[in-house]
Amino acid sequence: MSQTSAQACPKSRRFRTPLSTALVAALLSALALLLSRPASTEAARSSVGQAVLFATDPPFIASHLYMIQPLAVELEQFLARGGAIEPFDDSLLVATPRGRLAVVDAHGTVEYLPQTVPMNAWASGWIPWIGFRVADILLHKHSQDRYKLFVSHHYYTEECVEFRVSSTSLQLHEGQVSLAGGWKTEFTAEPCIEFDIFLFGGRGGIQSGGRMLMDGPGRLLIVVGDHTYYEWQEEADRGKNGPVVEPDFHLGKLVRIHLSSGSAEVIAAGLRNPQGLARDRQGRMWQTEHGQQGGDELNLLMPETHYGWPYVTNGINYGHSVWRYNPVQGRHDGYEKPVFAWIPSIAVSSLIVSDSPLFPLWQNDLLIGSLKDRSLFRVRLHAERVVYIEKIFIGSRIRDITQMPDGKIAVLTDDARVLFLRRAPVYCQENNAWWSIFTHDAGEVCLDISDILPDPADPAVLSLQNARLDSPMIRSLFNVYVEDNRLIYLRGDCTEDDLSHRFFLHITPANADDLAEENRQHGFNIYDFNASDEHVTTAVSDAGCIASYPLPAYDIKHVYTGQVIRAESPSGEISWRGPVWHGAYSSEDDAAEEETTGATPYAQEGGIVDHPGEALFAAKCASCHNLTPEHNVGPHLKNVIGRRAGNVEGFNASAAITSLNILWTREKLAEFITAPDTFAPGTTMGGLTVSEEEAGLIADFLASQQ
Repeated sequence: MSQTSAQACPKSRRFRTPLSTALVAALLSALALLLSRPASTEAARSSVGQAVLFATDPPFIASHLYMIQPLAVELEQFLARGGAIEPFDDSLLVATPRGRLAVVDAHGTVEYLPQTVPMNAWASGWIPWIGFRVADILLHKHSQDRYKLFVSHHYYTEECVEFRVSSTSLQLHEGQVSLAGGWKTEFTAEPCIEFDIFLFGGRGGIQSGGRMLMDGPGRLLIVVGDHTYYEWQEEADRGKNGPVVEPDFHLGKLVRIHLSSGSAEVIAAGLRNPQGLARDRQGRMWQTEHGQQGGDELNLLMPETHYGWPYVTNGINYGHSVWRYNPVQGRHDGYEKPVFAWIPSIAVSSLIVSDSPLFPLWQNDLLIGSLKDRSLFRVRLHAERVVYIEKIFIGSRIRDITQMPDGKIAVLTDDARVLFLRRAPVYCQENNAWWSIFTHDAGEVCLDISDILPDPADPAVLSLQNARLDSPMIRSLFNVYVEDNRLIYLRGDCTEDDLSHRFFLHITPANADDLAEENRQHGFNIYDFNASDEHVTTAVSDAGCIASYPLPAYDIKHVYTGQVIRAESPSGEISWRGPVWHGAYSSEDDAAEEETTGATPYAQEGGIVDHPGEALFAAKCASCHNLTPEHNVGPHLKNVIGRRAGNVEGFNASAAITSLNILWTREKLAEFITAPDTFAPGTTMGGLTVSEEEAGLIADFLASQQ
């Protein structure tokens, strides 16, 4: 691959065409004016929004494993398409398509910086081309309060359009963000692009690519799009002579920039419109790019590799036309194939590799944005193979995506918003029952009691305003808490009818002497009550409802609570049916006492209670494996202990398992569950994201099912 200087290209290195530049520019100007939302510069500057971080009735997005809550921040109206976002500290840096820079802080407030990206966009009045844009931004941290900011963007020379990387210094001081010093041009892609090519087909430079990654000290990687050059070329010669691909040009290439010298070398080629670039934990580089009509690609980029464009593509030319350079339409023969291709295309955009603590079941998945489908695509990988892709509908064209330091996923949309996607707090979710996948490993609540309280309210309820109700002791139709010897039932999205049913409550005190005399035979105190009873305080509002009941002043060992429905027959007889929900809670002191006495955690006098590994098996394994002798996606696990690995009648096990030549023991099974690919390289079983202790509990449970 070649190495060239990163200086501005001379006129001889421009692409030219006999078409009328003035005519095309005029047409594109009119088109862009029609497509853009009218807004004056002054109006745009004042269009600063606030994030709705804790809305009383927030929207939710249901995905396969999580309920997601989007927190929206409104930006100024965009006059083009593009822009990018980049996290730093606990804030987010935003670059609008035309080079305005803004900071969104942790509270969702937006502050625009006075400096703009040097694009020369006003050299001859306002440039109307929707694809003349900022493509990406990247922050490289130098110290605790200083970053180097890189921006990939177009630059108007009045003779052609350059694609550049510019840099400056970003500093933090007492919570304030500023840019220090001037802008430096780090890289200029060759060639400079003539207007006729830049505007070809009305697309105005939208195939710019431009995503960046640091590549060690002093080196920067950038994927440069072809700027529609090869479509323009194919149209000009009707595909007769084949594409002219200049090896030392940067268009359609992965380029490494050496920042100290300004030199640039081509690392890989054959790219069309690269939109995303991310590196995973193994150091592999994943890349997304737009195909033509169909054929959007997910690629694994490797040095000295050609990815096919413009010679081959899984897509076709726009308008259902033949891509005349491809020997076999719809195939990608002779060059490095994509890991996955979307047909029809989704207008794929940026991507990240997720390691968010908010979404632990998404570890190492790729999160990929799309423009046309207005969705986030979650890609589960096994080695370098796509296992499945989940489409998560967001409702806006996703331009860029990044992960915040606290784990929230931030996306920039073409409707001039930033959406912070977080795992929906449990209590706010549509389904917060204890058995719901959306409550798995979750504890946070987002309903503020003060949102529920009417004015005036019962003093006993008002006293709970400052209660810290983070993780309920029981999670069901109501979330149940104990605070200052008061039992609190809390629920959002409810009405008076939800409080009209009878509550029942069984409490086992830690000290048997605390039992009421009349309840000693039961071993627990019984409290059945209605919301209208004398000692019960309630409040209902649009935000939710609350019921509170005073408890005796003693230590609680166990709580069993629920709610039953009142029914009245035509003859006036009252009966109760249910429970419609119920839940139980045992104190940590009780569990610790059992552990210190050496008691088996799932055995008690008179019989066996639920095994602690049963819930883990249900959550992690039951979707693929049965405990009865019937195969599912995976083999059944009845009598698995002592069975030879891969030897089960009626199931064709993988070679990775059968070649183990072992008998399953509790220890071997736990080791396999902890890290399947390490224990049996090449196995088709994916990782379960469980700890060694959890894997041991699952293996114990399976042993108990012999």
